[in-house]
This record gives sequence, structure tokens and C-alpha cells, in this order.
Amino acid sequence: MLTFEPSMQANASLKERVIWVLFMGTVFFLLYGAANEMASLTGPHPSFYFEWEKSIDFIPIFIIPYMSSDLVFVIAFLLPQTRIELRTLALRVLFIILLSVIVFILIPLEFAFEKPVTDQFSLLFKLLEADKPFNQLPSLHISFAIVFWASMKNTLSNHIVKSVLLCWLLMIMLSTLFVYQHHFIDIPTGLAVGILAVCLIRKETKMSALTQFMTPRHLKMAYYFLALSIVLILLSFALSPVFLYFFICTFSVSVIYAFGYNHLLDITYKKARLIRWIIFLPYFLGCKISWMLYKPSLPLLSKVENNVYFGRHPSLPEYVTIKQLGVKQVINLATELPLNKTALIQHRFSFLDQTIQCPEAIHKVVMLIEKHKSDGIYVHCALGLSRSVIVIWAWQLFNGKSHEEIREHLNEIRPNYVQSKYMAVNIALYENFLKSKAKTC
Repeated sequence: MLTFEPSMQANASLKERVIWVLFMGTVFFLLYGAANEMASLTGPHPSFYFEWEKSIDFIPIFIIPYMSSDLVFVIAFLLPQTRIELRTLALRVLFIILLSVIVFILIPLEFAFEKPVTDQFSLLFKLLEADKPFNQLPSLHISFAIVFWASMKNTLSNHIVKSVLLCWLLMIMLSTLFVYQHHFIDIPTGLAVGILAVCLIRKETKMSALTQFMTPRHLKMAYYFLALSIVLILLSFALSPVFLYFFICTFSVSVIYAFGYNHLLDITYKKARLIRWIIFLPYFLGCKISWMLYKPSLPLLSKVENNVYFGRHPSLPEYVTIKQLGVKQVINLATELPLNKTALIQHRFSFLDQTIQCPEAIHKVVMLIEKHKSDGIYVHCALGLSRSVIVIWAWQLFNGKSHEEIREHLNEIRPNYVQSKYMAVNIALYENFLKSKAKTC
């Protein structure tokens, strides 16, 4: 039964909104915290402020709006909205975090004034002590307030609620000065970054980062790589800066999964090929090692019907076996294994592992199988247990087989294939695609 509507104009489910807020919240604390820690290790750093700022009063009550920024962050993502609106918000937040953290690292500044001791709101000020006096320019509180307003004003329909929200966001902006967390220069620079994010990233432009096919399953996988990134950044501070390289790799893979940028892992994609090799080499090596460990326990291939086979990524000697079967064409779905040598004509497709695949992309593979099935064709992913199974299932659906017939056949020829909910959703998506395509013909 179909449980996912892939349209970007569809309303995002609560599950999607929760996963997005967890993912982007983790990205924020990970990168912001790492930049803050780096600044503390290399400090002291210069400060930039105007003399008149010394006359600004410290007003303890403003700690409430200041600390509420995290709450607004969560609400902005959890509010009911369409998938494109949610993705726009996420991309704007990511843009702000990445740009600001780069500035924090390149131009580390330190807050110059000593924060007065106060007994008021002691718990909140105690929590604030975890935020070291670095990461000054630009102010993320200001930048986030801009994108949150741009997002939430369209989501909220009640004018009174919108007015309250606007006033509260302005209080958050002012609080950066009154709780002695930022100097004045951090405010206009924060405004500039926030406005830049809103102007550059708009759903009307149909930019690729907003339209790439992805699902909550992608976000789940992205979070796994993000969790590994947290471990690696901690190791870089505790043991050696060498782990920063591995952190950059896993964090980049996480972002690719989150925004559906499959093609960036495909080294046959011409743009910035060398840069991709440098960034993703640890990922490619990890996938290669995983393939080598699992390969001996899995059969090479399974025969679907005459001249059509599917299975795992072959080793170079195993291509001899494949050639002997009369196979002349290979469909390679394992973009994460560019280190494996190939010995036949390859048709490569950027299918991220452990995710739901785009129905249109699956259909392209199905049509390719149809075109070359008489010549001998072999479809493979890394282990022959999920992506290649989805494609073969889709191809048999295209040729009129029922789900029961396909399931029974696969259980005979590849009994250990992955049988999980995301696979079923993927098949249902493709079946709906075929039905909609039939209606338009």
C-alpha cells in the first residue's frame, strides 16, 4: 500500500517535519559547536565594537527571547507546510550555517565585555555558559530570525499570531545586544546573511537542491552519516586533526542523502571530478571494504529469464562468468563503488543505497532492460539485494507480472533479498507511475 506522496507540492508529513528538524538541529549544533571549539583552542581573538556600545545596558530578562530562538527553530520546521516549503526552509538554514561557520573559522572574533553576574534567570544563563564567547560575526540569531519569518509568515494564517511572531523575532534580535552575546557589527552582518539566504533560495526558482527526488528514508540515511560525523569531529579534537578529513567526507555524504544529490557521488559526472575523488575517497574505500566482506557470502547473479540477470557488483575475474552467459550490457546501480574495475559496457545510474528511488529514474532503467534484453543484460547494485531487486521487480511489473508472481519468483532465485517497508513503498510508487503514464497515453 502506498504510504508516500512524492510530489513537492504535497503537504509534508509530521514524520518528515520531525526528521528535518532533528537533522538540521544536529547540523547546527555540530558545525557551530566545532567552530566554537576551534576558536577556543586558538584564542584569544580580537574584538570589534564601537565605543558607544559600552553604554548598552545588560538586561537579564532578554535572556528569555534569546534562548527561545531554539524553540522557534523547532516550531518553524514542525508547522504544517508543503514539501517544497519545508525543503526551502532547510536549505536556507543550511546555507546560513555553512556560510557563517566558514566566516567564524576564517575571521574568529571574541566578545569583549564581561557579562555581569546576576541572580535572575540563573538556569538560562547557566545554559548559555556552554556557548563560548566566539562565533560573533555574523549573528546566527539574526540570520535565523530572517528565514524563520520568511517561512512562518506564509504558513501562519492568523494575523494576530503573525504580529506576535514578528514582535518576538524582533525581541530575539535585540536580545543579542542586551544579554552581552554580540556586538553591534554582528547584527547587520547577520541581517545580510539571512536576506541573502532568502533571496538566493526561493521555491519559485526551481533550483535543483529543492527539486531533487528524496524521501524521509533519505533523511534517515543522512542522519546515520551525520551521527558518524559527530564521532569523527570529536576524534579530531581529542586525538588528531586528521579526523577532520574523514569528517568532511561523511558530512558531505550526509548532505547528499538529505537533499537527493545522487549524481555528486558518480565520478563519471564530469564537473569537479577530481574534487569529488578527494572528498569522497574515504567513503568509496569504506564501501569497497564492505563489498569485499559481504561478497563471498552472496551468489554472483540470479537468472530472471533468458538473457536477463541481476545480482551483485562483480569482481574483475567474475566478468568471465558473465560473458560466458552471453551478457553484453551491464546496468550498474552501485555508484558508491567506483574503485571496482569493470570489463563490459556500463550504463551507470546514480541510485543511493538503502533509499527509495525516483520512479522516473527506475523507468529509464526498465526501458534500458527492454531495449537490450535480447542481447543479454546484467543489472547489479553493490550486493544484489535491494536496488537491483527494485529494478527487476519494476521491469516485471512493466511486463504485466503480478506482485505475487514476482515475489514468488524472487524467493526462488534470490531468497535473501531485502524485504523491508521502504522497498514496498518504492514498488508502489513505481506502480502508480505506470498507472499515471498509462492514463496519459
